[in-house]
Amino acid sequence: MKVYRKSLIIQLLLFVVFFIMGSYVIVEHYLLSDYSWLGIVLLVVLLSFGILGFMIYKKSDQSVSVITEKEMKIIKYLLYGYFAIYILEIFLSSVKSINQEFLAIVTGVLLMGIASYGIWIQYKILKIK
Repeated sequence: MKVYRKSLIIQLLLFVVFFIMGSYVIVEHYLLSDYSWLGIVLLVVLLSFGILGFMIYKKSDQSVSVITEKEMKIIKYLLYGYFAIYILEIFLSSVKSINQEFLAIVTGVLLMGIASYGIWIQYKILKIK
């Protein structure tokens, strides 16, 4: 399957943002009460990546890369897994009987792991093809 190279670069940026959001889950648990400005920093970083992605998308670059069906499925399952874990973390963070420190560390590490694997897959696609 042929995919525009700029679409793959935007997906790479998306996985970088996912990594930042996963690390924010851990940092938020430990530092948000002392440093309330961290939320604003995350918002600025996310907006910056959004603007960068929009600028890349608006480029007139028409080069394509070949991506296999296996790689498409892996990316799809990574996105589904990330979404499921993030939603689960949101719901479980309101349950008081769960150790919130353990929840933040486990979900943050899982989210960063999924994002890291997505970054590696995207890099491999962009580098080789």
